[in-house]
Amino acid sequence: MMLPPGWEAHDLSDRSRDALLDRAGARLARQHRPDLFASLSGQVERAVSAMRSQQAVALAFAGDDSPTWSLGAASLVAAVRVGTPQVPLDDIVRSAISRGGVAIDDEFRIVRWTERRPVSMEDVDLDTTMVNYLIPVPGTNRGKAVQWTLTIPHERDRAGDDPRLEKWVELMDAHVATFQWDAER
Repeated sequence: MMLPPGWEAHDLSDRSRDALLDRAGARLARQHRPDLFASLSGQVERAVSAMRSQQAVALAFAGDDSPTWSLGAASLVAAVRVGTPQVPLDDIVRSAISRGGVAIDDEFRIVRWTERRPVSMEDVDLDTTMVNYLIPVPGTNRGKAVQWTLTIPHERDRAGDDPRLEKWVELMDAHVATFQWDAER
């Protein structure tokens, strides 16, 4: 899948986590703020642990080289979803469509739906808009899928049809539509 210019993709291995922390530590040292590293390190460890517990396998976000036109902070996480007899993936898709979900490609293989949730980040009350994309894994008879979730934190009073949020959806639709399975693996 193509990512927006300047975005970086990372797996959730210990090696990737440590490399990200090393970069952040060097950046904080250059800004004469090594005191923030312990707090950041704990936050990253908790975030990676939480993502792994939700079957996440990859993370992408704007890197240091992102263009200045960036729309703000956001992250994209890929998780593996496995249908169960109680909750088959087809039921998840039907539920998403009943709540306004749509197919974003001509083959109807990628379904997108949005959710909004209140959160608190560092004692600041925000909302997050989550843009979810579900793509079935070939050969699993729609029993397994990858779910990409774009999380956009924003002010609580930002309307759902705010142009900035709509631009995020348009941007991610275009990039997620480029998703291809690697037949070599």
